[in-house]
Amino acid sequence: MKKLFFRLLRVFFQSAKPRPVRAENIQRILVIKLCCIGDILFTTPLLRVLQSNYPRVRITYMVSSWCGELVSRDPRVSNIIEFNAYEPVGRMEKLRRAWQAIRAVRKGQFDLAFILHRTPLAGLLAAAGNVPIRIGFDWEGRGFAHTHPVPFRPEAHEVDRDLEGLKFLGLSAESRSLDLAVPPELEQAAKDFLTQQGYKRKAGPLVALFPGGGVNPGTVMTTKRWPLEGYQEVCQELSRGFKACMLMVGNTQDAEVIDRLLAGVQLDPPAIRSEGRTSLLMLAALLKQCDLFIGGDSGPLHIADAVGIPTVSIFGPTDPNLLAPRGSHHRVVRHALACSPCYTPVTVRQKDVTICREGTMACMRGIKANEVLEAAGELLKMKGSHP
Repeated sequence: MKKLFFRLLRVFFQSAKPRPVRAENIQRILVIKLCCIGDILFTTPLLRVLQSNYPRVRITYMVSSWCGELVSRDPRVSNIIEFNAYEPVGRMEKLRRAWQAIRAVRKGQFDLAFILHRTPLAGLLAAAGNVPIRIGFDWEGRGFAHTHPVPFRPEAHEVDRDLEGLKFLGLSAESRSLDLAVPPELEQAAKDFLTQQGYKRKAGPLVALFPGGGVNPGTVMTTKRWPLEGYQEVCQELSRGFKACMLMVGNTQDAEVIDRLLAGVQLDPPAIRSEGRTSLLMLAALLKQCDLFIGGDSGPLHIADAVGIPTVSIFGPTDPNLLAPRGSHHRVVRHALACSPCYTPVTVRQKDVTICREGTMACMRGIKANEVLEAAGELLKMKGSHP
């Protein structure tokens, strides 16, 4: 019944043939990606292509306020529309926020929108905002409000998927690397912070560690966390073997996890704690000073990728083929099982997908500390940090 409903809506919205997209008609572009940290950064290759091919076009980004900072200083983005669609508020408040977003879109008088969500509500929002050209994903008929639907490929990397709509503009991406503009004043603030904490670069490498994560507005998925015992062994060995200084990153919710981690190790030099003390851009500035990042599938992992430092990413319930950083200076560590990955674009709407259905967390518990250490050591040696 639902598929039939979507088909009828498609007929209503697409009764006329979609008109071709002409570059000379494009003056204002809207990009809709509300969250989360990694997903926002996955769109930066798209922004790069749009800006390089349409240098005079004004790009507006619709995003949730809690991660809008990631594009707030992006020189390619002229304006931001905040739309907090995922906060747990009442129905009337959700409707009020949606109406405000529609009004902002109408006011923007956009010529074209890239709609990077599968939910039909995102397409309806652009349609109600009178955007004439709407490029977006079509998944099980949900792209009925798009004038130029893009088949949603669940097996594609998120970056590649976001770029597929460029075909309607006759464009393609030369590079799929992420990027993030870090203000110079924050870079200096990061250097000052590390100096104040006693870090001396000549003494050894700086390794960022993120043992928390898995918490976003509307979603809690702590199954993405590697057991603390593994992180403790990694910290101890990197401190002993490489004289590495460990930089603990995260938000205030991660403080308790980091407390327990550090209680089980003796590090020389002592770890630097930054959790809860940084904005997203300040976190990016700190990570930019690091020689390596180690952590699970999380926002800080993708920030580290975007600022260009090597990463060791630990994957379990999610799919590294869709989400992991790519390139010679990145390593993925995972323990593949018949049931993993269990959290995919196909299963994301299932009610029990954020917990381990087997009750064992074997995909994460099966990852050994020596596997992470081997990957970390290889990358540190590539940067010239020898034990």
